[in-house]
Amino acid sequence: MKLVVEVAGARDLPARRGRGRGGVSPFVQVAFGGQRHATSVRPPGEANPTWNETLVFVADATAVRGGGGRSLSDGSIDVGVYHRRASGGKSCLGRVRLFGAAVAPSAEEAVLLRCPLDKPSFFAPARGEVALRLYLAPYASSSTYAAANAPAGNAYSSTYATTTFNDTASMDGPETVVGGASTQSAPAMIKKQPKKKEPVQAFHSIPTQSSTGALIFPPPPPTAGVPTKGADKKAAAATADDAKAAEYLMVDKLEFLYVNVVRASNLPGMDLTLGIDPYVEVRVGNYSAATRQAVRNQSPEWNQVFAFSKDHLQSDVLEVIVKDRNLIVRDSFVGKVVLPIVDVPSSAPPNRPPAPQWYGLKAAKGDRWAGGEILLAAWKGSQSDEAFAGALHAGAHDLSPSAVAATQSKSYYAPRLCYLRCHVMAAQDLVHPHRSGSRPSVFARVQLGAQRWETRASPSATWDQDFFFVAAWPFEEPLVVTVMDGGASPGRHEVLGRLVLPKGSIKSQRFDKRKVKPPAPSWFDLERPLSDGNGDGDGDDRDRGGRWRHEFRSKIQLRVYYDAAYHVLDELTVYASDFEPSAKPLRKPAPVGVLELAVLRATGLLATKKRPNGGQAAVDAYCVAKYGQKWVRTRTLADTASPSWQEQFTFDVFDPCTVLTVAVFDSHQLAGVGEAPRRGAADAPLGKLRIRVSTLGSGRTYEQPHPLFVLRPDRLVRCGELHLAVRFTPTAWASTISLYLRPTLPSQHYARPIPAHLLPALRRAAVDVVAARLARAEPPLHAEAVHYLLRDPSTHPSPAVPELAAYSRRRSLAACARLRDVRAPAAALAAWLRGVRDWNHPPTTVLVQLLLLALAWHPELILPTFFLYLFAAGAWNYFRRGAAAGPARMEHYADGVHPGMLEEEFDAGPASGTPPHVVEWRYLQLREAAARVQELIGFVASQGERAQALLAWRDGRATAVAVAAAAALAGVTYAVPFRALVAAAGLYAMRHPLLRRGKGRPSALMCFFRRLPSNSDIML
Repeated sequence: MKLVVEVAGARDLPARRGRGRGGVSPFVQVAFGGQRHATSVRPPGEANPTWNETLVFVADATAVRGGGGRSLSDGSIDVGVYHRRASGGKSCLGRVRLFGAAVAPSAEEAVLLRCPLDKPSFFAPARGEVALRLYLAPYASSSTYAAANAPAGNAYSSTYATTTFNDTASMDGPETVVGGASTQSAPAMIKKQPKKKEPVQAFHSIPTQSSTGALIFPPPPPTAGVPTKGADKKAAAATADDAKAAEYLMVDKLEFLYVNVVRASNLPGMDLTLGIDPYVEVRVGNYSAATRQAVRNQSPEWNQVFAFSKDHLQSDVLEVIVKDRNLIVRDSFVGKVVLPIVDVPSSAPPNRPPAPQWYGLKAAKGDRWAGGEILLAAWKGSQSDEAFAGALHAGAHDLSPSAVAATQSKSYYAPRLCYLRCHVMAAQDLVHPHRSGSRPSVFARVQLGAQRWETRASPSATWDQDFFFVAAWPFEEPLVVTVMDGGASPGRHEVLGRLVLPKGSIKSQRFDKRKVKPPAPSWFDLERPLSDGNGDGDGDDRDRGGRWRHEFRSKIQLRVYYDAAYHVLDELTVYASDFEPSAKPLRKPAPVGVLELAVLRATGLLATKKRPNGGQAAVDAYCVAKYGQKWVRTRTLADTASPSWQEQFTFDVFDPCTVLTVAVFDSHQLAGVGEAPRRGAADAPLGKLRIRVSTLGSGRTYEQPHPLFVLRPDRLVRCGELHLAVRFTPTAWASTISLYLRPTLPSQHYARPIPAHLLPALRRAAVDVVAARLARAEPPLHAEAVHYLLRDPSTHPSPAVPELAAYSRRRSLAACARLRDVRAPAAALAAWLRGVRDWNHPPTTVLVQLLLLALAWHPELILPTFFLYLFAAGAWNYFRRGAAAGPARMEHYADGVHPGMLEEEFDAGPASGTPPHVVEWRYLQLREAAARVQELIGFVASQGERAQALLAWRDGRATAVAVAAAAALAGVTYAVPFRALVAAAGLYAMRHPLLRRGKGRPSALMCFFRRLPSNSDIML
């Protein structure tokens, strides 16, 4: 076991050290069991310093259990606050001694002790106090000092301490200063918490009876001694179970104070009509949150849960205040409930939160009953609590209640998408009321929501065209088919008929033994267009008596059905997170693994906005992750550039060759109290990353920072780092391996492939449908976040620019760099072979010649040797791989790129208003690149033309030499064994440089080939 002492801060220390001297540079030193550790030294002049550092001491297990006749309660923990002199010495500012019984058995049960300091000497005045937390923790968990939740009802008595301190020598001697100026010899076991920005906490003094010799807390009861053996076994088992469970957690434990405000009853009337508009304000120190307002209700119901971070608890009590909302004057006080935080119980999964209880509302002063009661529950928990996702996280900010509700952590599920196929075949009996005899040009327009397709124009109204639409379940939009005549007059289309198919009338295809059977085509009646005002009808084909005006109606032949055998792609296949078909019978019965994602924290995030009324730059960051049909969003942490989320999510994996996408955004939706909601403000992206699941080891946790980059028209911006932990745990090894031998997409994509030119439009339509559905959730996942995660990186940043019009020289250079990296192994092999041929290392050349002779005389060894080489190379790379290698980071290929290239990438065309000289510069750069490509293509074409001219008798002498050489080689190869030819050719190629005519001189065959004619000389 280890004793953990968390030094939070101090209060009311003397600002100056004597008359005419410099400011105080305080630090805290703690001594326990012969071990002495100290915090860092704060800058001079701080009267209320804050450390938030953790000191760890080795506690003997027998002493903790009370073995050997001596228990932890018999010892003492000496705490001293000192001033570090410029000479390196120290002087005491105050001391306090805590007994072992003040140590809590776990971090969950530890409370913040605010201990007044005893005077260091008889003549020195006593001033100031120090804030500490003391508890025991096992060494099982490495991610946090605190052990997992101990069982409720542990025998932890009231903490007490005395200020009587006369042992001056016990605090002197060797010390270890963490982060300070001096470090003296001591076997330190100090682990300093990571530095993070935290608000300065205010510690309120607890009244004491006297400055010396008095008890701050009442003494422990007599029964709070050594625990029994049965309790020891239960505690040990609980610690072991918690340590085992902690191995599966990838996040640091964050502790929260949860308050569940359920409802109130019998509230008194507050206005002249004895009515009340109540709401509840939950307050802990400077941090507060409020429920929604109930209108004219004396028994309102809220059912809202609030969470207060343990790091922000600045008070010893929890206040629940019921108020009456007033429009003009200040809100009226109705009553309140005050709960000491030390009495709030702890709860941890799998335990359920405590049941709510009724509390009577008290007056503002005194314990007088104010009328009415409130049903609420309060407990201490962590982010693994079931109430965490739906809780409103309160903080010291001025956000409105509606804005606080928009900061919750949520999981979203994208709608189930499928293709709606409409096969437009032909139309009959069309009536052209305004045609004078010109040839008709009939076409059909098919529309589903914002998606629209048109057939080609046909005089005979025969089209036979198949269209795809993206539909989302539950299907809400009807399919509208309109037949129009485009030849009536220039620029005007005349409607000949209209058909509206509601969602319930569209059939789905049948699946018979996993075989797709689309329905047969059907004839549908077309409705006549609405009356233009010259007739006496009401716009349809019925007269006033309800009878049809015509004996027949225009008809159209369609095959319309939901085709669920495809997978609707909302991402590119190269980084898609799901390949399952839309139909449930065709999906895999069970996942092959579980993917766990822990969003830990971010550092150095870049602010993209400023607070209104001339405020400072601020970051309200949140993360969004997408895998499969599941989207998750962390809570939004306001006003911090280094947020710590510590949230963990799980995803079902049906295919390991998929990609997880994570992005960070700066929220622009948060409005303060009294401010209007910010409509139309889009959240600013701060960067994204993708992690391929197949690159993760089985059951291995990868925790590493990922840099965040955002491309802007003028430059590449680094927006900070995102720290993630990810782990993939396969559950079916055989199924996972077998997936590598199966097609990526469902079989329907290969049996009846979708035309390639339709895929980009269908993908954009799928993204729009998903964004529209997720924007309707509460709190909404905004469309800009969905588009940013699903956007094709090769498209233009603006959705209004077509994909074919999007061009980026940066991506072109990146493609060249990728191709160069692919060619690097082949280039290295060619360089090695040249070195072998030139005898750069004679032993290597001799070995290669021997290998050549062995393979030439035993050709059956060629394939085994090749595959053995592949095995050896794979094994070598396996042992050379880095132990800490993790997922690959996002590449931007923007280092050293001219800013004009980025501006060109963001250029939306003529509407962007680019200056003419910039357009001319881009044109010249593009001509330069095109000239290089033209030269490369011409060189390749010239080599091919020389090969064709070898036997074309264009150069008669060269062709005659080639034909004669071919005849001679035919006789030689017939007479000489093939293995001898291969060995002789290999030895001739690797002959010693002394047997060659000159170094670097091309061979005779190469000289002959280069002299052959090509068409380069006849090109203008």
